[in-house]
Amino acid sequence: MHTHRETRRPGAAKQCALTLALLLLAPLSMAAPGPEGQHGPGERFAQFDTNGDGVVTRAEAAAEAASRRAAIDANGDGEISFEEMSTHRQARREQWARDRFAQLDSNGDGKVSVDELPDPGARMFDLLDADDDGRITREEMDRAREHRRHRGGAGRGPARGG
Repeated sequence: MHTHRETRRPGAAKQCALTLALLLLAPLSMAAPGPEGQHGPGERFAQFDTNGDGVVTRAEAAAEAASRRAAIDANGDGEISFEEMSTHRQARREQWARDRFAQLDSNGDGKVSVDELPDPGARMFDLLDADDDGRITREEMDRAREHRRHRGGAGRGPARGG
């Protein structure tokens, strides 16, 4: 008969707790206060920083995580079903689409014209033009290629400023 003896690595419990905390705080990642009215990390930070002091405490993070779980648990039974999760995700997707549409509809007429659509080529040009001189040199192109190679081929261009 084989007996299983439990062996624990020093710090394993702490590492597990840290991993769980990172998963719960994922919406806070990259969060830093940002410009008012702007969607993104600054807005997420503000959701966690409930007292508005520019710092997110453990209690604020736990409260936001509990609030998010409660929002998914539509019937309040303390368990999240597939249907509740699916409904919650669909509602979030729809809200994101509404928000994005409103951002694009700059004249507020309820339609997005071709002129209101962003030019993805301009964004790429700006990413490649590292020194912001309105021109892309062979060196800037090579730096961008090297940057992508170091990021495993993924990414959206070189970092600004160098």
